Amino acid sequence: MKKMKGVIAVTLVVSVLFSGNSLVAAKKEKKTGIRIKKVTMNTGQKKSIGLKNKKKKAKYLFQSSKTKIVKVSKKGVMTAQKAGKAKITVKERLGKKTKKIGTVSVTVKKAVQPPAPDQKVTPKPVNTPTATPADEKPTVSPQAPTQAPGQTETPQTPTPKPPVNPEIKDTPAKLDITQSGVKYGKVEKQEYYSDITEKYRKVKVILPEGYTQEKKYPVIYLFHGGMGDENDWINGKVQFMIGNMIASGEAKEMIVVMPNCRCRENDAANPSDGFAPDHVQSFDKFLDDFRDNLMPYIESTYSVATGRDNTAIAGLSMGGRVALNIGISLPDQVGYIGAFSPAYGIFPYTNNGLTEEGLFTEETFTLPDHYKNSTYLLINNGNQDGMVKEEPQRYHNALEANGVHHTFYTLDGGHDWVVWKNGFYNFARYLF
Repeated sequence: MKKMKGVIAVTLVVSVLFSGNSLVAAKKEKKTGIRIKKVTMNTGQKKSIGLKNKKKKAKYLFQSSKTKIVKVSKKGVMTAQKAGKAKITVKERLGKKTKKIGTVSVTVKKAVQPPAPDQKVTPKPVNTPTATPADEKPTVSPQAPTQAPGQTETPQTPTPKPPVNPEIKDTPAKLDITQSGVKYGKVEKQEYYSDITEKYRKVKVILPEGYTQEKKYPVIYLFHGGMGDENDWINGKVQFMIGNMIASGEAKEMIVVMPNCRCRENDAANPSDGFAPDHVQSFDKFLDDFRDNLMPYIESTYSVATGRDNTAIAGLSMGGRVALNIGISLPDQVGYIGAFSPAYGIFPYTNNGLTEEGLFTEETFTLPDHYKNSTYLLINNGNQDGMVKEEPQRYHNALEANGVHHTFYTLDGGHDWVVWKNGFYNFARYLF
């Protein structure tokens, strides 16, 4: 009888444990949250509030603390009105219950109104890119700029005037190979403190040959892919590419900065959670790190020519997503944007088992009117890319629909350096 009681007792304990675990599991339903809680916008700019783990039957409410600074629509699209700070409160209504999810802190800056380009061009239709034969040059699909009305205010710094129909060239055979008679710049390892990750973060810098503090140099920031780090572009031999282009006169002298875009505590390359939300979204957090920590560090450490006319960003794959996010979000600070095989995530998607709501909608993926014709924006992709597939084309279509002057082209290649080298080459040729 005692043995039987023991068995009954154990059974009851196990039963309680299992039922307890079931209750705990039920309680661990993922909570709805705000993807990015700190946003900087320019007057006239629009940006969507991204939510994670949304419930299908719930309704989400958005309220601005200062509508004169930033308005917010029923769908969570913010519109910057004038310079200042405000908070957007987000609530979730499910049935008869309404609860607060959190707030988004918004800083609105006054956008500089650059003059319209001198040349008036009638927009031309953009042909849908097709596969490019190996012995032919890539197909170019530029969108011609239009004259923006009412732009008379003079900017503090010169404004980039992107080429109307840039010539897209084949990659030179010896672009990334050391050549006799060419002196290449010095590669430096640096660290800067990030108040986002609360740690020192690594960055590599290529200084042009003959670098001197007596001269001011424009800067290009290059962003790595999803599994890479600050070494990605060095492994791709960008130090030789830029050196050869400067030596041949195809590019101007510039400082090349290659940061780690994985903005979190564990920022090592080749992480085991490569397709997890935390990993992918750590690249989106890099926007604040770039603006508030990296750029000030570079400008205080090196002899840098500042302003959007002297600042370029570009990236491959996930770095292309980073470049588009930063470029569209900070148009007053960046005048040149390059995205080579840009990854999913600018718009809502489901791919490789991961679903995201996107950083923008197709309507908000645009630039303020006074920057639409004064930003050099280039996107390219390989016509056999099985990783990002047709997503770059989707970005191009949205930019075209929104009247943003840009260049988009495809070439023979996959998700690889054949495409990325060609993108860098044709992008760098028109910088500064």
